Amino acid sequence: MIPSKRTVGRLKEEIYTNAVGLFCDACTLYQKRSYATTFALAILSLEELGKLAMVDHICDDICINSHVKPQDFLKHLFSRSMFLSHNNKQAWAAIHFGSDDLNSKRHNDISEGDLDRAKQDALYVGYFKGKIRSPKEITRRKAYLELSYVVDLFREVRDMGFNGFDGDSNSSSRAKANRRLKKVEAALRSLRVPSK
Repeated sequence: MIPSKRTVGRLKEEIYTNAVGLFCDACTLYQKRSYATTFALAILSLEELGKLAMVDHICDDICINSHVKPQDFLKHLFSRSMFLSHNNKQAWAAIHFGSDDLNSKRHNDISEGDLDRAKQDALYVGYFKGKIRSPKEITRRKAYLELSYVVDLFREVRDMGFNGFDGDSNSSSRAKANRRLKKVEAALRSLRVPSK
């Protein structure tokens, strides 16, 4: 079943709202000194922003390419390789909202699977390359730096989550986005900045 334009617009809003919720939950856990889970939730928030970029891009493709069936674009969007791939969501966030430098450490960490592995290491005890890996290895500083990075992405997103299928930015969509951005920025400001 092909979702309507209205449904896809609501999907964008839900993804954005969930990204905010994950980020704020991460900040709450940071205050409780649960740095590993903070780090993992920050990356999940980043992945939701990447998913938002994917959905918005597909909306643009459908509008621009009226000769192609919308279901072809949507089938691709909701595929396992696109919508459900953690590395793919991370890459979309980094490419669309992060550094323009495709050779940056962030892009390399994503393309090599290191960011996703770090997220997994923050949640699970494991054994990798002859070493026990534990979530307690995630430091307060590492968690805070990830939160700071994600806040910068939220700033780049602007009102994408609220501008509907057609990407129509208006005073209402900008006001909704600004309220969420202020919430995210306030959550980060409430945290104690770790020393270097």
